[in-house]
Formats: sequence, structure tokens, C-alpha cells
Amino acid sequence: MKTEDERTISDVEKSSEKVNELSFEEAFELTGHGRFNHLVLFTSGLIMLNVSMESVGMSYAITSAECELGLNSMHKGLINAAAFIGIIATSFLWGYLGDRLGRRAVMLPATVGSALLSVASSFSSNFWMLMLLRVLTGCLISASSATVYAYLGEMHTSSRRAAAIAWGSAFISFSFMILPGLAWLIIPGKWTFSLVFMDIVPWRAFVWCWCAPGLAAALILLFLPESPKFLLANKGPEAALPVLATMYEWNYGSGLKYPVGRISTSNLDAQRVGGFVGAVKDIALMFKPPLLRCVFISHTSMFAVFMVSSGLYVWVPDILNSILRDSTDQNITICQIISDKFQNATTDPMGSSCRADVSVSVFPISMAMGAVFAVTYLAIGFFINKIGRKTLYCGIMFVCGVATVGAAFVPHGGAATALLIVSLCSGCAASILAAIVVDVFPTCLRAMAMCVMYMVGRGGAAVGSNFLGATLDTHCQTAFTVFGVFTAGSTILMVFWPKPEKVREEMEQKGLSY
Repeated sequence: MKTEDERTISDVEKSSEKVNELSFEEAFELTGHGRFNHLVLFTSGLIMLNVSMESVGMSYAITSAECELGLNSMHKGLINAAAFIGIIATSFLWGYLGDRLGRRAVMLPATVGSALLSVASSFSSNFWMLMLLRVLTGCLISASSATVYAYLGEMHTSSRRAAAIAWGSAFISFSFMILPGLAWLIIPGKWTFSLVFMDIVPWRAFVWCWCAPGLAAALILLFLPESPKFLLANKGPEAALPVLATMYEWNYGSGLKYPVGRISTSNLDAQRVGGFVGAVKDIALMFKPPLLRCVFISHTSMFAVFMVSSGLYVWVPDILNSILRDSTDQNITICQIISDKFQNATTDPMGSSCRADVSVSVFPISMAMGAVFAVTYLAIGFFINKIGRKTLYCGIMFVCGVATVGAAFVPHGGAATALLIVSLCSGCAASILAAIVVDVFPTCLRAMAMCVMYMVGRGGAAVGSNFLGATLDTHCQTAFTVFGVFTAGSTILMVFWPKPEKVREEMEQKGLSY
């Protein structure tokens, strides 16, 4: 019996003359699903991995660097939030450029630039220098942080899009295993060596290591084309057709010729105004019905996702280190342990007893945490189309919200750590939310919508990180309760999410294509 792919190839060969001219969606379906899509998925995954490592990597280095750079809790909160601040500051710009210049066109140079700035940040000699360079690094990783979702989604058919985004997002979970693994190998070391004008200690070398995935992704992007849907919307069917032909050849083999000679278009797209004026008019549509409701719900939800998953996560290594170094009775809450540490620091304001050592046990626990995230992401990829996107999203967020509150009140370090891991799984819901949102925005707005949504999300991370920096020592249980209630409560918004078909119909009537 013939396989499904063999039957598809046979059908295409027999009807090549009949399908000489097709609509874009029909022509896109003919490209199939194979090696090309797998490479795009892998590359997009590397980009997501790079963004995650750049965003939260300092959380593993900061404890080791605090004595050398003279950092207090407020400083550490700001440095942990620095990359998110950079992302927030430039997301709108990158969203605009992504919709005007192209998805690949903005991701490629920005990914290389972020790696260079990240290496430069490892040579920082004080808080302000490190803060500035981490913010600038965040400005460049912002180009890829949400644009990659538009690129990945547009390279897959509608039936495979949600699963592709979920599988790509699974790479984010790998960062939570790779970062502590690298930290485990490098940071506990007592070695040092001189490089030009300063001594390189382990935490500085650790920063260099997390740039590799971004550079690898940039190398592969050199050989990948621009999104055909972007080319169709901005340059016409003639520009999109060669990309579709390339996708077809990669998936079915170079011996077969792509059977579509022309892509038919509607007259609606031709009526849209181009240039900056057109961009402003397009962006204005995001803040009018029917997209306004989608923007409000998705952006508020993403704020909640990142406030816990990233805002809390950057503090987890420090919290775990406090738990593991605590020598008192184990039947006390993590908030009491943190409070005791704060009281000890208060009685030693000059920092004469500053300890920059990191408990080695932090790293395997963090790696186990990453493994839980990976399993969760993979499960999402399998079940997202079976359970339903909204149901799966709401279920994860509610459970994580309850776990966040519980982590602060459980009087046992092991149970509190387990609940922290569960609460941080809320980050996995970001991929589900992206899959929900990507379908309702037209091509000319998709990168902008995703960038702004992730900008708001990173705003939640920055708010969460600094909120914990200001309250963790003195109002720990209140902080955890606020995080948990907001996370669980945000799921109510999904009750009001509109039907994507209805939104698309209204936007197509206004002359925008999908």
C-alpha cells in the first residue's frame, strides 16, 4: 500500500496541469510537511532557547557575582529584570520592522548582535555597567522573542500550526536544563585566568556559554527563506511562489517540480495603503473591534503568565540556595528562611560576612525542574488539539496559581520546592496562548501583535522580578499570594475570547488577508 506522502505526490503529478493556478492557501497545502518544516521548527526552537537563556541566565550567575560587584537584593532584582526591560522598550519597534521588512530579516542580524553584547556584559566591573549591557542585550533579543512565533506559524499549515508552536516552545524548557547544567560545571570552580585587562572568574565564563544556540540559529537562518505569507502580503504572489517551490522541493525531493505556476489573489489587498501611513492604519485596527477584545485578553493573560514563570523563576536559584544553606529546623516555610537570611544581613550591614558560594545541590534541582518543563511542553504538543487550546491553557494556569500560593505556606523545604516547580510550569502556557492568538491576527499585523503581546508579558516578568526584590525579604507570603491569585484568576478572561472564524471574517471584509 502507498503511504500518505506517496499518494500525495502521485495525485500532484497526475493533476499538475489542473492546479496551475491556485489560491495561496491551496498552494501552501501542496508544499506538504517534511524536512523543510522540521528544519524551520528546529531553528525556531534554537531561537526560543536563545531568548530564554539570555532572559534568565543571569539568575544563575548573580549569586556568584554579588560579592564581587557589591550587589544587594534590589540590584539583583534589577539585573534579573534587565533583559525583560530591553525587550519591553523595543518590542513595538521590532514588531513594526518584522511586519515591514520581514520576519527573517530582523531576526538574523539581531540574534548575532545580542550574542556580541552578551559576551561584552561578562566583562562588567560594577552594577551599572552590567545593568546597561544586559538591557541592550534584551533590546536585541526582543527582535526574535515574538517574531519567531509569527515565522514558525506562517511556515506551517493551519492544521499543524498549534502543534508546531508547542513543539518549538518545548526548546524553552531545554534552557532550564542546559543553564543549570552549565552552571554546575562552571560556577563552583575556583579557577581564574587573566584576559587583557581583568581576571576571568567562572561566572563570567558561564555567560559566554549560553550564546551558542543563538549563533547556531543565525547560521541556519542564512539558508532559510523569508515567510511566504509575509512575502505575499507585502511583495505579492510573484515573491511568494519561489519560496513555496523551495518548500515543495525540500519536502518531496528536487526531482519533482512544484505544480503551481501562479497564485491567484483577491483585489482586497491591493486596496490597502502601503508605507508608514499604511502601517499606522493597520496598527490602529488592533485597538478597534473586533481585535480590541483579543488584544486586551491576550495581553493581560500573557502578563500573568510571565509574572510568575519568569518573574519568579529568576529568583528560584537564590531561593533554593537559601533553603539548602539553611541549617535550622527544616519544618519552617521558605518565607521564614528568607526572612532569617534578611535579618542576618541587616545585622551585618557592611557585608563583612558576604558569602558568594552557591550550594551545588541547586543545579541538579534546577535541571530536574527543566525536565518537568520539558515533559509538560511535550505533553502540550500531543494533547493541544485533543483537549482544546483554551481548556488546556486555563487548566494549567489555575493549577499553577494554586501551587504558587501553597509554596509560601508549606512548612517543608522539599514540598515547597515541588510546589515552586509546579507553579513555574505556568510558563508552558505561553505557547498555548500564542497558538490561540496567532490565528486571529491578519498577516500584516501578526508580528506586531505577537511582539506587543510578548512585550506586555516581559513587562509582567520585570514587574514580578522587581516586586519580589522589594517584598521577598519582608512580605514574602503576601507576594506569593498576590502572584498565585492573579495567575489563577486570569483564566476567567478566556471565557470572553471570541470565535476566530468570526474575527477573521470581519477583518477580511476590511481588506486584510490571513
